[in-house]
Amino acid sequence: MLTVRARADADAAAVAALLAATADRTEALDPAIRLARRPGSGPALVAVGADGALHGHVRPVEQVLDAEDPDRAYGPDRSVSWFDAAATGPDAIAALAAAIRATPVGAEADGVLWPAVDEGWWAGIGLEPSGHYCLRPPVPLPGPLPGGVTTRAAGPDDVEAVVALHREAVAFQAAASPYVRQVPAAEAGFRSRLSTGTSSSTLLEAGGRPIAVCEWWPVDGGEPDRPALLPPGRYVYLNSVAVTAGARGSGLGRALVSAALAAADAPDGSTLWFSPSNPIASRVWPHLGWRPIWSAWERRS
Repeated sequence: MLTVRARADADAAAVAALLAATADRTEALDPAIRLARRPGSGPALVAVGADGALHGHVRPVEQVLDAEDPDRAYGPDRSVSWFDAAATGPDAIAALAAAIRATPVGAEADGVLWPAVDEGWWAGIGLEPSGHYCLRPPVPLPGPLPGGVTTRAAGPDDVEAVVALHREAVAFQAAASPYVRQVPAAEAGFRSRLSTGTSSSTLLEAGGRPIAVCEWWPVDGGEPDRPALLPPGRYVYLNSVAVTAGARGSGLGRALVSAALAAADAPDGSTLWFSPSNPIASRVWPHLGWRPIWSAWERRS
């Protein structure tokens, strides 16, 4: 029988050992992955056996998104995120989940970001994959433009056309996934980034009409032996790929991404998120070479 209590200072060595064992297990499955070996600051919970031995640890962090937060397009308004999760087995994870969900915020939703190579304990406590964070090596992606289609960089004058394409893409995702919704703040983010030049967008046109757009920006990987989403290096993040409905299935998406990767010229590869519940994304991105390295697991009431 396990009990759950607040982490105490005296638990430090046992927690570090538990985190290290979990990190060793996941790194053996994927050497590019780095989980935390020391817990972050802030309140945490531990699952303890009758003999006093630690069997589980998590640092639950409350997330509350206000109405103007663009993350509301993909995240619940109130939730608990699991950080520094480690356990000796599923019983400890189940005990920790029950404690988290006993709180008002935790009862509404909770989730964890976890190495994709290790499904671990998460389905057993009612979580399911809501998104995959993927990495593609820096190899060319052939993608010739169809006849009559041209490509160029989008500019401030293209803001409304670009936002309309993204709005259409998000509506398609929302219809396929319970984890995506249309919110005004997300559109404001697209408009602001393009207007201020804080991101880049590659545009495809046919007959002078925008028919597809890919927003992207450079990202840096982490430091060696430190927790990070990506290994050390310089990458490009593809934030959104939108192809208007009437043009899907004609090779435009591949041509668009090929043009965006060429424009970004990232030496160590490219990254993106896709939803496994999106029937097109879940087929296209792995086919084009993006390998899931992290998975977001979620439960929403």
